[in-house]
Amino acid sequence: MLKEEIMQLTEEIISTGTEEDQVVLDLLLKGLKQKQHFDKGSYIGALLHADGEYKDQEFTITIPNTPIIQNALHIVHGGITATLLDSAMGGLVHHILPPDKAAVTTEIKINYVAPGIGKELTCKASLIHKGNKTVVTEGKVYRDDGTLIAHSTASFFIINRK
Repeated sequence: MLKEEIMQLTEEIISTGTEEDQVVLDLLLKGLKQKQHFDKGSYIGALLHADGEYKDQEFTITIPNTPIIQNALHIVHGGITATLLDSAMGGLVHHILPPDKAAVTTEIKINYVAPGIGKELTCKASLIHKGNKTVVTEGKVYRDDGTLIAHSTASFFIINRK
C-alpha cells in the first residue's frame, strides 16, 4: 500500500506540480538514493546534499542553497543554518575523538548576522577546547560571496560509543 501511495504522489507532483515542486522532489529522491547507496551517513546529510571535509583541524560542510531549505522569504531557514552548524561542529568533534567515543550536543548558541542567500552555504568548524568529558567548538557559516551569515559556539558531552 505504501509503495502505491508513494508512486501516486510522485506522479501527481510530476503532472500537476510547479517546476519548483519538481525540483524539490528531485532533490528529495536523489538525497534518498545517496543514503541508500551509503554515499551519505545520515538522512539529513543526504537530504541537504552536504559535502564534508576534515582538513587542518577544521571540519567544513558545504550545502547547496535550494528551495527545500528556504523559508517563505526565499532565504535559508534559520533552523537549517542551525542544523548545518551543529552538524559541522559535531563532525569536527567526531573526527578528533578516539573510535570508542562519541559526542552529543549539550549547548549551542547562534548569532544570525546576514540572510542566507546565494548558490551555496559553507560552514567551517574549529576547536576551542577539548577536555576529558566535554568539547567546545566554534562554527561560522558563509554565503558563496564570502559574507558571514551566522556564528556559533557549541559544547558537546563525550560518551562511550556502543
